[in-house]
Amino acid sequence: MDGQIGIGVVGTGFGVRVQIPVFASLPGVRVVSVCSSSQERARKVAERYDIPHPTTDVSELAALADVDLVSIATRPDLHHPGVLAALEAGKHVLCEKPFTLNASQARELLERARERGVLHLLNFEFRTTPARVEMRRLIQDGYLGALRHMHMQSLSNFLETVEGNFPPWWFETERGGGWLGASCSHDIDALRFLFGEIVEVSAKLETAVPERRVRGRSEPMRVEVDDTCFLLLRFANGAVGALLSGASVATAAGTSGRLEAHGSEGSLLLAGGRLLGARKGEAELKELPVATTDATVAFDDPHYIPFGIYAQQIAEAVRTGEPLTPDFYDGLRNQLVIDAARRSSAEGCWVATGA
Repeated sequence: MDGQIGIGVVGTGFGVRVQIPVFASLPGVRVVSVCSSSQERARKVAERYDIPHPTTDVSELAALADVDLVSIATRPDLHHPGVLAALEAGKHVLCEKPFTLNASQARELLERARERGVLHLLNFEFRTTPARVEMRRLIQDGYLGALRHMHMQSLSNFLETVEGNFPPWWFETERGGGWLGASCSHDIDALRFLFGEIVEVSAKLETAVPERRVRGRSEPMRVEVDDTCFLLLRFANGAVGALLSGASVATAAGTSGRLEAHGSEGSLLLAGGRLLGARKGEAELKELPVATTDATVAFDDPHYIPFGIYAQQIAEAVRTGEPLTPDFYDGLRNQLVIDAARRSSAEGCWVATGA
């Protein structure tokens, strides 16, 4: 397509914090509509970012002639109806993670999107980080040989740092709350991106803090969802792995994350944006070169740079009509792992993902 690309953003949380500023910074791209459950909120955001069409109606936003792509950045239970509205209008769609509430919804949206012949994208933006891109290249080039084991750890005190400032849905089952969807969905995508399909899961989901103070309530609310996730994984290529993620861990530095993988010919370690590796027979890990990015950080948010890279790719895909991943298929595969983890934790057994 020629001319300016028009974006409609549904949701004024992450949509305002990251997506609108990033899209607005791209040449040839304009945010032309914003949708919120509050008309006043939509109006204020529109005034702040010079957006011509504030609205409270997703279908109205999707129907606008100057909207080419609809970004669904709402809470998880609103993803399904929001995506359907965009597809009904024949628009390209970007959806936040976790994709849906269950794999049945995810499969329906994938089928509808394929029928419409539009771009259907999932915002697993951390795929674009240079160290992960390089780690994937090395794995595909045979650096590890036959993959045998991987371990991923992501621990933080995130929920303590936002105590009292987050909306209630974060801790409600029916609205799609919980750490498994909020953060582990990114981890699961990273593992699929790097190592291939996950075919079986054994999980234990825990709630370390049973009550939370939330925005708009004077009394603490009962937490219905997980804040700590332990997953054992089997991959289609025969490897096994483990994922540990928690958001209520009192770590001195606030965050502790690392990903290590071991195979028949080598090992790789990703930590803090640094990639280290060793081939078979080498005595110790050494730092490996990783491409740098010229993106600048406009504010303190870890999503900004990776989403900035992904947003450029999205704009190019809209212009050319070329397919782009991660897409709704990746969202479905991710949701199948999440569903399997929930069932495994409830029943105390290994559960196949259907891969």
